Amino acid sequence: MIAVAPLVGLVGCYTYQPIEAAAVPVGAEVRAQITGAASDRVGPMLHNLDVRTLVGNVTENMNGSMMLEVPNGAMSHVTEAVAPLPARVPIAPGDLVTLERRTLDVGRTTILGAGIVGGVSLGIALALRSGADPQPGKLPNEPPPITRIPIGIIRF
Repeated sequence: MIAVAPLVGLVGCYTYQPIEAAAVPVGAEVRAQITGAASDRVGPMLHNLDVRTLVGNVTENMNGSMMLEVPNGAMSHVTEAVAPLPARVPIAPGDLVTLERRTLDVGRTTILGAGIVGGVSLGIALALRSGADPQPGKLPNEPPPITRIPIGIIRF
């Protein structure tokens, strides 16, 4: 049970809350719905011509004019591991239709964590119960004897 406890900290339920563009702190993860004109301008940077929603981290924010770091696939020809390839996208206040900040929903995360712990506990309890003695007190006396048939000693 104690070994599962750190795993519960890795799960989380997130929600997006509306926020003003000028109030977004640097480093916050946001979801931005942008206009069609902004989509036409940003599309070639992301190698996708139909981009209306951007999800990324704010790297700069100057009174609503912000720079978003958006994931853009992975680097090619990387031998070790997949390395994400981010694109920096400039967004002006007039480009935004809606802007939402990603926040942790404590209530839903607590319910999810309690469900995981409860499920693991139930599984452990069932496993321990199924391994118990099905008929207490009725154990066999001794195992049956092993019958050995002697075979002549043959050596080559």
